Amino acid sequence: MTENATVCSHQTSMGDTPLHRLEKALGPYEKKLQKQEAFRRRLGVKEVDQPTYLRYITGDIERFEKERMAFLCMRPDNPHGKELRRKFKARTGHDHYLTPLPYEELDIEDRFGRSLADAAYRACCEYDPEPFPVTPEAGRVEVSNSAWMSRLIKKMGLLFGAEMVRIAKLDQRWIYKDVDIGHKYAIVAVVQHKPSLIDLAPSYFSWSSSADVYSRLKLITTQLTDFIRGLGYDAMYRETRGGGEPELNMVPIALDAGVGEFCRTGRVLSPEYGNNMRLKAVTTDLPLLPDKPIDFGTHDFCMACESCAKYCPSGAVPKGEPSDDIPNPVHNNPGFRKWWINAEKCIIFWGMNKRKWPSCGGRCIAVCPWNKPMNRFHNTVRWLAVHAPHFIKKLLVWGDEFAYKREKQINR
Repeated sequence: MTENATVCSHQTSMGDTPLHRLEKALGPYEKKLQKQEAFRRRLGVKEVDQPTYLRYITGDIERFEKERMAFLCMRPDNPHGKELRRKFKARTGHDHYLTPLPYEELDIEDRFGRSLADAAYRACCEYDPEPFPVTPEAGRVEVSNSAWMSRLIKKMGLLFGAEMVRIAKLDQRWIYKDVDIGHKYAIVAVVQHKPSLIDLAPSYFSWSSSADVYSRLKLITTQLTDFIRGLGYDAMYRETRGGGEPELNMVPIALDAGVGEFCRTGRVLSPEYGNNMRLKAVTTDLPLLPDKPIDFGTHDFCMACESCAKYCPSGAVPKGEPSDDIPNPVHNNPGFRKWWINAEKCIIFWGMNKRKWPSCGGRCIAVCPWNKPMNRFHNTVRWLAVHAPHFIKKLLVWGDEFAYKREKQINR
């Protein structure tokens, strides 16, 4: 029997809806959503009609051919990657950044780190289920209020383990070329790396944190997909890893959803987590209300702070102003003036010392001043990072470097 979903928000009494027991059960996640919203209001985060990445667009944007991604260029049969593979072999002596060393060639500490990373990554690599079938039309739940349904989906995402869930209208420009997705919306799930591990980058321990997040996101988005299909609407979790078969460019989709803003590392920087997070999406035709993009002055802060560029062990993150000069046209899409990440430098660095790390593991994440605990002191600093003039922002960056004894740990 079909049941019309009726609006029930935190302002509606539990007795006003036949779903009051569900709302009661999800009460802790409603409180978490309210807490996230209140934090952004206190910080002065503005919702805007157009995403702030428009400042970086200089021309028409064509859908990107995923085979040009640096990760996929490492595949021996990819014609776009011939030169990258040659450079990688010449600099590292290896054929691929994923080629593992025998355990006996690792130090004892790194045998533990490698074992931890392999265990954390297994679910991401091996868990690839077919989603549940879509409930037939006769059993579909008719959605009469897309705002209520959107909030329900966010709470379900938090229940399944996400730390933030946002919704965007799916822009076809951010779907990779030759990938066909007809859904209207993208539900973006956000999960943080474990700071205690990511702070050890580059190392096997920091990579284990990335591996763990990939596995958790795979499960979260699979569960969201199955939940939506159970309501009678098509949905699919989408691959986004460069080492897999990516379907979506998650950075602009997350920006459209209001997760954060574009930052110097080429990633998304959120008010809550900085760039210490990874993203994955479910696309669907479930009627939803998209979130708005946000603006909290990330561009200005990144102009005052160059920590990611200063401490990147490979030199892949640029300093200075956004640029029109694309470091490698094979791996990048024209039509932008932005901070271009040199993916070749990044990947080659990964392979230079396989005894100590399988990847950089996020040094540009570990040193970002935004990536601090959510407490009163650091939230005050966050407020200054948003509202203070340029010279105060510079002082905040200097204070971060001094307090955490930042130093260049790797010779490029």
